[in-house]
Amino acid sequence: MFEVSGSEALAIANKNPTRAWNAKKFNDGFFEINHISKFKILPDEPIFTMGSCFAREVENNLTKLKYSLVTQDYGIEPEFYDTWNEEKGTGGGVMRGKLSRGAFNKYTVASMTNEIRRVLLNEQYENNGLIEVQPGQWFDPHASGLKAGPFEVVSGLRDRIASGIAQIRKAKVIFLTLGLVEGWVDAMTGLSLVRPPTGRALVRLADRFKLVRPSYTEALADLEENIALIREHCDPGMRFVITVSPVPFHATFRPLDVVTANTLSKSLLRTLADEISEKYDYVDYFPSYELVTNSPRNIAWKDDMLHVERNMVSHVMKTFSAAYMENIE
Repeated sequence: MFEVSGSEALAIANKNPTRAWNAKKFNDGFFEINHISKFKILPDEPIFTMGSCFAREVENNLTKLKYSLVTQDYGIEPEFYDTWNEEKGTGGGVMRGKLSRGAFNKYTVASMTNEIRRVLLNEQYENNGLIEVQPGQWFDPHASGLKAGPFEVVSGLRDRIASGIAQIRKAKVIFLTLGLVEGWVDAMTGLSLVRPPTGRALVRLADRFKLVRPSYTEALADLEENIALIREHCDPGMRFVITVSPVPFHATFRPLDVVTANTLSKSLLRTLADEISEKYDYVDYFPSYELVTNSPRNIAWKDDMLHVERNMVSHVMKTFSAAYMENIE
């Protein structure tokens, strides 16, 4: 709970130039927020990013802004993604010959926990955590967007993903993007998934999985466990920048309108981020969610109204640099 005396509250208000609602900030351009960060990040301090697809956009912009990204040389070839298009030579959001880190996406806090425990505690799972969706075809429920295939191939990709996540040991700062609340659990293993199998495989194996929406208390405990594990097994001085992805639900499996389900999800995650950042001086909340959702729709979102326009992401990251980075040229 945040609690200060009345006189201290007045003092805080007097020092805050942006404390009052200002309708003039809602104009035709990108929304502006005066974010005062808890700490600064030096240009050469290695950064690790983890979270939803918005984290991948953040990575691309961190590289452009000359930050040191520890997963820069890690990823999976586009040919292994569901979205691979032979004619266009694209998949996983990249061209042939490049590596996509889309497989690293973690949408829920619980799915992050699995990956962190796998890498930092060397937890082992039967069949490397893979699921045989049909004879000879294996699926990785802990990766985003990869095709099913022979065990040796998919297991090899799983090991490569783990190698990329293991670069967290080299980081000084972690940019953590919270994406969703709804998630899937494998009832056979108890593991939280990034995604279940799709199509006929999901229908056939449906009873193997459970849809879960954790309580606020459960999600908070998961996030605190992640932070504690990282500081114990990586750099003990690790700092965390936490944000909430503005990217909404594609769809919900609960008996709710997707907009209602999305509001619930983002509200819980935003509250979670606030509590954890208030509790620890090495955790700071960065308002990328507010920057995007308060900007005009026509410049903030792509036509699908799900993904954020690149210029909008660039504005978010310029705001980030102004708040956190020192000595940027």
